[in-house]
Amino acid sequence: GATEFTSLKEEVDKLYIPPKIKRPVYQAMQILEEIVKIQGYAPKKIFVEVARAEEEKKRTVSRKQNLLDLYKNCKKEEETLYEQLCKTEENELRRDSLYLYYTQFGRCMYTGQPISISEIYNRNIYDIDHIYPRSKIKDDSLDNRVLVLKTANEAKGNTYPVDSDIRNTMSPFWKTLLSKDLISKKKFD
Repeated sequence: GATEFTSLKEEVDKLYIPPKIKRPVYQAMQILEEIVKIQGYAPKKIFVEVARAEEEKKRTVSRKQNLLDLYKNCKKEEETLYEQLCKTEENELRRDSLYLYYTQFGRCMYTGQPISISEIYNRNIYDIDHIYPRSKIKDDSLDNRVLVLKTANEAKGNTYPVDSDIRNTMSPFWKTLLSKDLISKKKFD
């Protein structure tokens, strides 16, 4: 209701954010209020997509350098992958499949099975899956995508959250990737 909106607006006013950010937050709140009126209840989740300014799109650290820095902490456990990464050309890592391969220690995120780097671009074997389905939200960020076996992706289907069997089996592996900063907390969640 109006009191909830007012109290939220007051909370936003207290935030230490620039006025140009406050305005879109207020607008999102008004849209949410309208959705609640139409549906009769509040949605469980809300996703807000924010466009980045042109100057923010530049990568300050190359993908290869970022991976090399991350692998320094784990090159003993993943020595083969580290050596392979050292030999990989920077421009090859612009391909998301290869970059995801390294952030996943060369394993399928849904089964844990090793991914064959020589077949990584074979769409009959591997897919890049959107964790949160594109039919629900357009999020093509690396935080929402994983490299997986095509069969595992087909079994998962267009569902969210990921099946509890997959979560229970793969959670220790995902925690390892998170602890080494190879995946973000958002992707882990």
